[in-house]
Amino acid sequence: MFDQLPHTTSRIETFTPAGGQSIGTGFFFNVEVPGKGIMTTLITNKHVVEGANRARIYVSRANGEEAHFGQFNSWELTGFDEIVVRHPDPGVDLAAFPIGGVLNEMDKAGTPAYFRAFSPENIPTDDDINSLTAIENILMIGYPTGLWDNTNNLPIVRRGITATPYARDYNGRPEFMIDCACFPGSSGSPVMIADNGSYSGKDGGIIIGGRFYLLGLLWGGPQYTAEGQIIAKPVPTSVMPVSVSQIPTNLGFCVKARMIRDLFPILLDRFPN
Repeated sequence: MFDQLPHTTSRIETFTPAGGQSIGTGFFFNVEVPGKGIMTTLITNKHVVEGANRARIYVSRANGEEAHFGQFNSWELTGFDEIVVRHPDPGVDLAAFPIGGVLNEMDKAGTPAYFRAFSPENIPTDDDINSLTAIENILMIGYPTGLWDNTNNLPIVRRGITATPYARDYNGRPEFMIDCACFPGSSGSPVMIADNGSYSGKDGGIIIGGRFYLLGLLWGGPQYTAEGQIIAKPVPTSVMPVSVSQIPTNLGFCVKARMIRDLFPILLDRFPN
């Protein structure tokens, strides 16, 4: 399981008509199209794609059934703003765009893609959520400060814990907090529980086996301002240098994975074929 997790994300570089450039994280997610198959999308934050008319994504190449390390596809998407779907709630920093056409183009070019996609089955059910403790170990995968293994197209994996109980919506919003360093480029990073072999149960006992849940995705975090105030800010994506007047607290705000389901009907309506 762990060997495949680095292949669940893509580095997203976006470009605005004014020449702005940003870097964020997206993760592959399969949406079922009734009677037709699967629509593969990249899930990220609204603020990662805001104002962009072009984007570039990076996808590893396949060598049979394995990843071809050292070889990957860098693919540019034009008319990008026309394919992005945004969550209808302005307060939910969640967006998606389909990449099935891009994957087909990669196949036709003789450079088939290698990736691993999340699916609705990875979103925890109510029973799954009720089985979680208030403090759980988590993994987050992305491109903090734009860092990545650009030889092998591999992201950076970080560990942390849930900073608020996942079973409760933080401040009444479909969000939770994590205790994990959250730097520019991490926006859109998937946050998950991935236990292999054994894990602690809610009663304190050790459960033999594994579990895997997509908990959500990072969108921002509380920061100290120069005046000592604490404010909630999206994780920056700009590659331009900025003055350091806000200090991260190594905490992150995350959109809960259940909100991804709200994008399904919008995607199916916008892209019926």
